[in-house]
Amino acid sequence: MKLTEKEIDKLRIAAMKNNEEKLSELVSFVNEILLSEGCQTIDSTQIKFYPQSIGNTFIGETLTSTYLSEIIYRYYYPTAPSGIYAHFTTLEALESILVTEKKIRLTSMIKRKDDWEFKLFYEEHGITGYTREVGNTTLDETLMRELFYMSLTDNKTEEIDIKRGIWNYFGVYGKGVKIIFDISTQHIDFRKVCYQNEKIKNKEALLHKLEKGIYEKYKQHFVFASVSKIGGFYISKLFTDEFETRYLIKNGSGSYQLPFTFPIQYNPDQVPYISLNFHSKWGNFIPIKVQPGKNCERDKVLQIVNDSGLGLEVLPNAG
Repeated sequence: MKLTEKEIDKLRIAAMKNNEEKLSELVSFVNEILLSEGCQTIDSTQIKFYPQSIGNTFIGETLTSTYLSEIIYRYYYPTAPSGIYAHFTTLEALESILVTEKKIRLTSMIKRKDDWEFKLFYEEHGITGYTREVGNTTLDETLMRELFYMSLTDNKTEEIDIKRGIWNYFGVYGKGVKIIFDISTQHIDFRKVCYQNEKIKNKEALLHKLEKGIYEKYKQHFVFASVSKIGGFYISKLFTDEFETRYLIKNGSGSYQLPFTFPIQYNPDQVPYISLNFHSKWGNFIPIKVQPGKNCERDKVLQIVNDSGLGLEVLPNAG
């Protein structure tokens, strides 16, 4: 039901009063929940009462500090350290990365709309606004088109890669390659993914506690900034053995220091993507080694690496 201007004014006055009289109590209450989950705490500049919610953002207004959102993100998705990571892909993609474009590609999450991704987090946390229609599609699909990411994994041994099935899932059943990157970046959305688990499903995790606790105490819903991309790192428990890390950039995000200036391109299937230089302000992604799969044409890999002029080491084919 749409509120009248008089009703909205009444809510605004109530919010102002709560911020004068109850803000300290609110901060202490939220900090108790944060500490119970081993998180850092916030101060009174990082949360407030709004006319229809409690949090760090409301329609047309976001607090200067959105540290509470970062606490939530780090709880579910720890920031990934710089270091050595692997990316499994096709021979064609290898040639594009090393020779044709000399860039890495971040693909729109819309490519995974049917793969138990993005929507899963919102469904398990009772966040329903993302199913509403927008034009000829739904809001969740609109948001997925604005999220661009690259999947990486821990650089495990050959035996572990084979055991966990990565060569089959992403290495085209051994016909593709494993590219090993030396990555250094300060980008806040370079994160370890969170795989669905019983603690989160049973509503014992941080966000459930904040939502439930705040509503029971103040009869208002908890709303936080950057919720539109939080589903981008949450994955079904079916894929736990992938040890995935994601480098993600959201078009239009207000939480980045750098502006989104990438031209959006489309692959033959009309899936949007953006490209990132090996060296840029967003970070360094240095390809250092390539391993062909057991069914991959080694001579072709050697030719691609030679054409690139980047001096990568070509490892023996995977067993």
